[in-house]
Amino acid sequence: MSHLMLIGIQGSGKWTQARKILDYSNEYVLFEMGGELRKFIQEDTPEARDAKSYMDQWLKVPTSAVVTMTENFIAKNPNKKIILDWVIRSKDQNDALAHLFGDFKVIYFELTEDVAVERLCGRRIDPVTQETFPASFTGDTNPKTGNKLITRADDTPEAIRSRIAWSIADTLPLIDTWESSGHEIYRINANQDEETIFAEIKKIIG
Repeated sequence: MSHLMLIGIQGSGKWTQARKILDYSNEYVLFEMGGELRKFIQEDTPEARDAKSYMDQWLKVPTSAVVTMTENFIAKNPNKKIILDWVIRSKDQNDALAHLFGDFKVIYFELTEDVAVERLCGRRIDPVTQETFPASFTGDTNPKTGNKLITRADDTPEAIRSRIAWSIADTLPLIDTWESSGHEIYRINANQDEETIFAEIKKIIG
């Protein structure tokens, strides 16, 4: 079973394309790191409180917390192909998590930092489902849930550039690591329109 690793700096469209894959094929289930972390820090445990303190400071959550979430997610979704929305973010996380997933293809969404900042400063989210709506979306509520959309507190230019800096320093070098380990790597220009990007993804996943 081949899972699917989506990677790219914030704002490159991973979430949007992950939702399209889910609608296209019922073979997949989504593990989106940001959403799973936000669920995790709501738990009343020492590990969850510790993880929240890191997130409040825009710092990476300890790998131990990520491993716990990952193991629980895999156990709840047997026999499913998993869309890994930026689940592995650093070398130490790769050392701890890669063996849990086994075989996976990597899709790298290439986008410049300036375009990413522009996109993220204008996006909004459903505070309950965490679904993301781009700046081009004109409504004030999620048409699926009726929930009022909000702007994330950490979607400021300063915070966004800080998060992108992590990606460039820690995450993107993993592409070479995965390629040398035999994983298939696909690069997509993320500055194209959504449907053009998805057409390329459909060719990759078959």
